[in-house]
Parts: sequence; C-alpha cells; structure tokens
Amino acid sequence: MLKVELIAIKAHVKIHWTSSGSVMAGTISSKCHAAEMEVEVESPDDPALVAALVHAAKGGCYAESALMEPVPVTSSVTLNGEPFDYGAYPKRAKRKR
Repeated sequence: MLKVELIAIKAHVKIHWTSSGSVMAGTISSKCHAAEMEVEVESPDDPALVAALVHAAKGGCYAESALMEPVPVTSSVTLNGEPFDYGAYPKRAKRKR
C-alpha cells in the first residue's frame, strides 16, 4: 500500500461515441472513438509518491485496459430461463400494435 495522503481527488472522464443507423430498421450500431481522462489530485505528499499512485491506479484500471487493448467479447442470452439464439432471427421484427 502506498499510503498517499489525499486531500481531494477528482476524475473527469469523457467518452467520444457515435451511433448510426436505426433501431426500427435493425441497422443500429455504435462506435467509441476516444476516451479522455483528467485526474485532479490535492496532496501534501512528495510528487514522486503521488506519481507512483497514479501509475498504480492506471495500471490496475480494468476499464482503461479494456479500451487500450480490446479483447473479444462473448455474450449469451436466455429467454424465459432457456438459452436463446437471437442471432437466428432477423435484426428487424414486426412491431407490436
């Protein structure tokens, strides 16, 4: 444990996304273009110790790691408690009236 004395710490995260297509047409898609993070630290401790804390936090951040080095994503869906192969159906279905 680094035991850095923190007076205050704030993180501001901004994600740049775009979506295109249509839910109704079954063509919706989204894409993440970039992520920005600003961290504001107030601490009376040695800047080298604060830097070590920031390095450790960034190194252990699951979200940042997933964005920096993407991995395959798998998913499963159940419908009424049973496995559901939604991919076997068209992306667009008739609307309920």
